[in-house]
Amino acid sequence: MWGIISTAFLGMYCLMGYYIGRRGWHVFGKSPAPGFRSFYWVFSGLIVFAFPIAEIGEDFMPAAGALWLNLWSGYSMIAVVYIFLFLLLIDFFRLTDKVIGYIPARIKENDKTPIMLGVSVLVTVIIILAYGTWNARNPVVTEYEIIVNKRAGSLTELSIAMVSDIHYGTIIDARRLESMVSIVNELDPDLILFAGDIIEGSPSDTATRQLMAVLKQMGVRYGMAAVPGNHDRALRNGGEVLRYFEEAGITVLRDNYIKLANAFYVIGRDDLGHGSRERKELSELMSGIDSSYPIILLDHHPIDLRAAQKSSIDLQLSGHTHRGQVFPSQLITGKIFELDWGLLKKGAYHLIVSSGYGTWGPPLRIGNHPEIVHVKVSFRY
Repeated sequence: MWGIISTAFLGMYCLMGYYIGRRGWHVFGKSPAPGFRSFYWVFSGLIVFAFPIAEIGEDFMPAAGALWLNLWSGYSMIAVVYIFLFLLLIDFFRLTDKVIGYIPARIKENDKTPIMLGVSVLVTVIIILAYGTWNARNPVVTEYEIIVNKRAGSLTELSIAMVSDIHYGTIIDARRLESMVSIVNELDPDLILFAGDIIEGSPSDTATRQLMAVLKQMGVRYGMAAVPGNHDRALRNGGEVLRYFEEAGITVLRDNYIKLANAFYVIGRDDLGHGSRERKELSELMSGIDSSYPIILLDHHPIDLRAAQKSSIDLQLSGHTHRGQVFPSQLITGKIFELDWGLLKKGAYHLIVSSGYGTWGPPLRIGNHPEIVHVKVSFRY
């Protein structure tokens, strides 16, 4: 299925590139400068074909070369999409004007209009990419307050910091996470939870140690827990990486649970459809749990909401969606998931979905913010 989706997207992407190339040549191709034709098509090719080349060649290149190629291809892919959308909008106005005639003649008949529009599109896209880069590096804290009508031992309140989709690796390195640690420590939470996609792929032993050294700096009363996401290949495979997490004081939950402070439970579901084993049904995980206590569920994917409701889950924390990461992708994630970001309440059940802290693919965020989620839970009974 993923292969079909990738092939379809690549086909659409090539059509967008062809459309941009043809439309651009109509605008800029009148230049009399020697060699301009070659420059134009080479430059267009570097923008359009960087993405498919990176997708095909990243496994055959040295790590440093693959990193720079992926960065270039990520930016160029988003640039192609936005240039295409802007050109499509311009053509929409141009074609509807032929029917309605609302564009002033002095604009339509001005020989400089096409090139001014073309330059405006390029400048606007560059500004958008620059903003997206800055935005991806400036996380916000998203606050939620919920009420759980259950007794939690002697606790009346619980402060939770939740981080999802860090994607620690070559782009999101240990230095980028120092600000995350600082923000979390300022929140002074009782509990820190990681909702998957912590590590991108299988980093080196040195990189993993650097990550753990950073995460150890977070202070917390009742501990830290995490679940694997679809990118946490090293974490799902266990071994040394899992041991490093345990040494850092992070309990990795894969279809099991813990009871903390003799007051509440934290259940962690394994990632959906990955690894050597299929994850258990939530009803099976509930065996042995006293549902009169508050129950927090960690699941990387914001799914199985009905099962969570039936299982007396009070709060589910998820990530995965990135809220589309780059506009207008949230129009898609909003259709795939019942909730792709924010808070959903159904009776006693609460679902909070984070847009995530890091990025995957293009190191950009447009139309949403990287975030750390802070949940204040009040227990009333």
